[in-house]
Amino acid sequence: MWTYARAWTAVVALMVALVTTVPAVSAQQGLPNGFEQSPVAGLTSVTAMDFAPDGRLFVAAQGGALRIIKDGVLLATPFMTIPVESFGEQGLLGLAFDPELTTNRYLYVFYTSPDTAQNRVSRFTASSTNPDIAEPGSELIILDNISHGDGYHNGGAIHFGSDGKLYIATGDVTNPNNAQSLGSLAGKLLRIDPRSFPNVVPPDNPFV
Repeated sequence: MWTYARAWTAVVALMVALVTTVPAVSAQQGLPNGFEQSPVAGLTSVTAMDFAPDGRLFVAAQGGALRIIKDGVLLATPFMTIPVESFGEQGLLGLAFDPELTTNRYLYVFYTSPDTAQNRVSRFTASSTNPDIAEPGSELIILDNISHGDGYHNGGAIHFGSDGKLYIATGDVTNPNNAQSLGSLAGKLLRIDPRSFPNVVPPDNPFV
């Protein structure tokens, strides 16, 4: 008879077999072709990263600093440091480059505002004279008052799709009901068109 205990025994045996037959990958085996290892010191609480079209790697830290790794070196001066509420899982949580970055110098971030303790998406503009720093005072709040809950399950990943729209993943802020409520921006995959500000909601969204 196939019993519950025998079923679990079979599952455990299969797991052990997989663990013992899959070869381990070690640093001594080397990296795949086309990859190289370039350790970078000086980064803490990294939450997101993305490559600019010119190869610079932008790295977001939960505490509000957006750093740049250029030619394998962490630049001493952050691209920008914005005030954030960083309790729990809050803070600077996501970044995305505008598809037309090379001409408009726009990038977008998802962070928790220290003033409202709510999450928001803002646009910043790189300096016209030094693209490694943000233009002072260039912040434009695109979408605000995304619930932060009690500081956890904030989400924050943002990426442009092939349709040119910005997709924003928000957490349920520890309340699963938010995901089913059209009265909350939490627990959603939001789709906006930030370049149509202030009318950022595309008319072809399924829940306009």
